[in-house]
Amino acid sequence: MRAYLVKFNQALIVALSCSCLFFVATTVFAMQPFRIGTAGKTGVYYPIGTLIAQSLTLQAQQQGSRLGELIGVPQNSAGSIENVKGVVAGDIEAGLVQANIASFAHNSQPPFDKTNPNTSIRAIASLYSEKFQIIVRNDAGITNFEDIKNKKISVDEQGSGTLAVMRILLDAYGMTENDFHPLYLKPVFIEDKIKNGQVQGFVNMAGAPMKAVTQLYETGISLVSIDPVVASQVHEKYPYLLPGKIEENIYNGIPEITTLEVYALLVVDDSMSEEMAYSITEMLFNKQTAKLLSDGHPQGRSITLETALDGISIPLHPGARCFYQRKNLID
Repeated sequence: MRAYLVKFNQALIVALSCSCLFFVATTVFAMQPFRIGTAGKTGVYYPIGTLIAQSLTLQAQQQGSRLGELIGVPQNSAGSIENVKGVVAGDIEAGLVQANIASFAHNSQPPFDKTNPNTSIRAIASLYSEKFQIIVRNDAGITNFEDIKNKKISVDEQGSGTLAVMRILLDAYGMTENDFHPLYLKPVFIEDKIKNGQVQGFVNMAGAPMKAVTQLYETGISLVSIDPVVASQVHEKYPYLLPGKIEENIYNGIPEITTLEVYALLVVDDSMSEEMAYSITEMLFNKQTAKLLSDGHPQGRSITLETALDGISIPLHPGARCFYQRKNLID
């Protein structure tokens, strides 16, 4: 949906302290869904996207809200790559996207096709850092990355940011998908296969903790570290993939592991009006949303105004930029 229906009620054009001009205070957006692309339900994108959608809807219903009658709608998807394409195509209004995938899209780098550019993608905010997680059965005989050879490992769907990072890691280790038996499934579809031993493990780029891991505690699982040297080499080639850690007992009884991390961004298309982008950014960082996120999911506590610009890999939407300028976070 590219057309944002706007009703102006005695609107006044004013110059904000950030030198941006647009309608404020009395701008009201007419009733319409505001669709947010997430990912599978056992990851973190879906619950976080759902909470943001709920907050948007609740605040739009408040008397005097500049969000008017917007209705937040979380939508399942394959993940970051599909969300980028959906935002650019106008199939969704916003999406959660890994910072590296957003950069690839904006710069027309693989896995995106230069003949079908996605350069109009813009950032609203950085939300939290995602961790690349390699989860395996304790009896799988997998203690380091190379041990996945000849094993059955699920690497997420085509169109997911997880699969894109997995392919980067395989290349860094001098491996390919021919070295093991990959399944291209979301974690929700392999839970039973992990439990009965048909599949030895799966990978996912997500916030921690995630439901897909905690629901396997009784099966007996471990997390596998990525060699810090390899992580540093990946970072040199892909700046928005950073060496990181999953601390001890983030998952019960599992020690600290080294891995890669990347920031999750909330993105929109540059065709979105400045008024809309400003209002969405303002909603994301007010007290009501902060409480809903904090109460709703452990990762929600990481979404703060203080870290809203961390790891941004693409241009900010002008409306979001105006919000941060008014908060004196950028010039």
